Amino acid sequence: MSRIEHHSAFGFLLYYLIYIIWTRSLIVPSYYFSAIIYFSLLPDFDAIYYFFKGKGRLKLTMEYQHHLSSLTHFPLIFFPIIIVFIISVIINFYPLYFLIPVVGIYCGHFIIDTIASGDGIMWGKNPFSRKKYTRFFNKYCDKTDGYHGRYWDARYRQTKIAKVGNYAVILVLIIIIFHVWNLYLSNNLSSRYPRSSLFSLIIFFLIFLYFGLRRPKEKWLREPPEGRYADYRVNMNYINGLSEKNRKKHMQKHQELLEKLY
Repeated sequence: MSRIEHHSAFGFLLYYLIYIIWTRSLIVPSYYFSAIIYFSLLPDFDAIYYFFKGKGRLKLTMEYQHHLSSLTHFPLIFFPIIIVFIISVIINFYPLYFLIPVVGIYCGHFIIDTIASGDGIMWGKNPFSRKKYTRFFNKYCDKTDGYHGRYWDARYRQTKIAKVGNYAVILVLIIIIFHVWNLYLSNNLSSRYPRSSLFSLIIFFLIFLYFGLRRPKEKWLREPPEGRYADYRVNMNYINGLSEKNRKKHMQKHQELLEKLY
């Protein structure tokens, strides 16, 4: 995972760029902001399941391996929305509406989770085959792979993608403020009502930006007392579920860790 404000910011900025090119307008309907942020965070809604499974607590233990076992983190499960978007373009039926979930889920979430987030994403995982797996794509993850919770967050904040994410959040705040200002200048009174949702988004991004910029406590930069969570690297169900070619690559990559445990 990445920090939720980064998922939201990257998803919105890409959509906003496409929207400007598509419509030649800098003004996005206010509810588009909320929609793109919702879909950028949608795959992480599996945390609700783990919350109830933990009886009211989100326990970041060895069992919390949602990139390995959660349907919402298998990109192919959302492939139908790409088909729906393509159809909407062909028949010219509100294509910009149907583009929102595509950009939010795939660009705002999965691509960001592939970079510096930790274990990464199995882009080729068949969501309907529980025992078959594909390799994780996890670029620039040396600092974060194998950590959860605050141990992960403290390390993620030191990555380049986190710093870029903070700049992205600041840029989104500027864009939202620009839209609020535009609403105040508008002569159409009815267009001013959505500004409350924009104010809520400003508060949302400011709060998370504040916590993201804070210096992590030294204790979270130390190794966890129980060690790094092993996750897919030594999970034999995962390893045995790989194709022969991918299994060899995986075992070569994590040979030292596997030898220690087995």
